[in-house]
Amino acid sequence: MDVLFYIYLAVGGAIIGSFLNVVIYRLPRKESLVRPGSHCPHCGKPVRWYDNIPIISYTLLGGSCRQCGKPISLRYPFVEFLNGALYLAAGLKFGQEWALLPALFFISVLIVIFFIDLDHYIIPNVIVLPAAAIGLAAMLAIEPDRWLELTLAGVISAAFFFIIVMVMPRGMGMGDVKLVLMMGFFLGKPVLVALFVGFLTGALTGVTLMLAGVKGRKSQIPFGPFLAIGALIALFYGSWIIDKYTGTFGV
Repeated sequence: MDVLFYIYLAVGGAIIGSFLNVVIYRLPRKESLVRPGSHCPHCGKPVRWYDNIPIISYTLLGGSCRQCGKPISLRYPFVEFLNGALYLAAGLKFGQEWALLPALFFISVLIVIFFIDLDHYIIPNVIVLPAAAIGLAAMLAIEPDRWLELTLAGVISAAFFFIIVMVMPRGMGMGDVKLVLMMGFFLGKPVLVALFVGFLTGALTGVTLMLAGVKGRKSQIPFGPFLAIGALIALFYGSWIIDKYTGTFGV
């Protein structure tokens, strides 16, 4: 029974990942998420259902459109695989408990934000604000005793980022403020780990790109993807990292 549960999670995650691809591509372009149906981005012809099976169809078609033969981005199966793999990982961590549901939702939202911000340098309000409200409501329903921790984690994180935006508007945007608000509502205290990882990976990536000559000192680099990475690490290991840190340093 447990094996079937994990199989359903992985397969279901990959299927949902297919929809996430639609959101990532269409939402920033203000296109409908429903109509038209899946179609080739090159020739515009509809994708048949048997050519739209997550990961499998892409592999069988050699990563190209059946109609025009032009290549389809590897990102499509990658997002499907990533969402499925993270759903499976969440199932292994949370088991068949209510806490699994907000974790799955959080994972998918982070994936969408990662790629939209990476492509367009925006974090859409239509995603992050409803997700923040859903996250807080869901977490309070599951763990009502954490209401103060969860609320403060979101509000203080957002306030901290708001100050940074006011002082250094070129470094971050209001989308990042709303993103950390959502992260705090989902994570609680482990949001500290998410922010630390976000700043660390963002700084290291920025320095690496500058040394490689890819980016200059004044080049814009989206910060949302790094926060999303930090949030995923915090979701799975945040509490453990905090316990190890406080135990080691006696904080």
